[in-house]
Amino acid sequence: MQHSRSLCLEFLLFLITLSLIACTVIAPPKPESSPLRVVYDPWPGFLPIVIAQEKGFFTQQGVKVETVFTKNASDKISEFNAGNYDGITLALGNVLTSSATNPNINIILATDISVGADAAIAQPQILTVRDLKGTRVGTRLGGFGELFVAQMLEVNGMTAEDITLTNARGEQILPLIQTDKIQAGHTWEPYVSQGVKAGLRVLFTSEQTPGLIPDVIMFQGSVLRNRPNDIRAFVRAWFHAVDYWKANPQEGNALIAKALKLEPEAISLEGVKLLTLSDNRQAFTPGTTTESLHYTTQLYSNFFARTGSLNRLPDLKQLLNSSFLQ
Repeated sequence: MQHSRSLCLEFLLFLITLSLIACTVIAPPKPESSPLRVVYDPWPGFLPIVIAQEKGFFTQQGVKVETVFTKNASDKISEFNAGNYDGITLALGNVLTSSATNPNINIILATDISVGADAAIAQPQILTVRDLKGTRVGTRLGGFGELFVAQMLEVNGMTAEDITLTNARGEQILPLIQTDKIQAGHTWEPYVSQGVKAGLRVLFTSEQTPGLIPDVIMFQGSVLRNRPNDIRAFVRAWFHAVDYWKANPQEGNALIAKALKLEPEAISLEGVKLLTLSDNRQAFTPGTTTESLHYTTQLYSNFFARTGSLNRLPDLKQLLNSSFLQ
């Protein structure tokens, strides 16, 4: 009897071992989440993403991020709207036209505010904004530059009727001025500095329009719903990179320059205020000045509605998602 019981026990152990081996072999591997695909362009306020990638901050936070660099700020918007990217860096004013065709998007943080790095540049014989009367001025119509130009004109007692507005991307302004297709235009760094080196004149900068040009990161709504932990990790890594760059400006410049194959002197935060986590919490608070993203977004919405660039006003509560800043 004892021998029989021993044989039964050995047989049961054998079956258990077989079942464990079978589970080990048959169980499918745990699917690995794909990287968050985030597209950005050379605007200095977007470059903490390079530091976060190069310093391994994304990896430290446990999220995989594929960063995609482009010099064409317009194409990246259409590609984002087509679903080719999970996230995108963008000037707030450009978000509005994007939200009209893609309402399922959320701004999750503000990267920076332009405090001089956006400018209207002109041919050298044009000395003041008032000298623009009767000239062709380039800016991206339906984008944040159109409001920037409108405010520049208003400050100088002019209106859009005093000039001929020409649709042009920021990276096109310098060659268009040099070939006299336009006489002036709105652009941003690094193109402003390139224009100055080429002998063009700076007429007006975003230092004269405080808070008007904030830049943001937005994600597809489906990504925020399906991968909230990855988004939180992305946000933590982003602000780690911001703090690192602020504390180590030279090292940050060199790191970015190497990654983008540029000269270190080509990287500068002059005219750009990087926003910290604390700055963001304040910016996402409703207010009555351009210190509040709610106020500034409404300002752009009203302007684009008046000019006919926007036929559907965004839902600010949905568009501005501060939950990942907590």
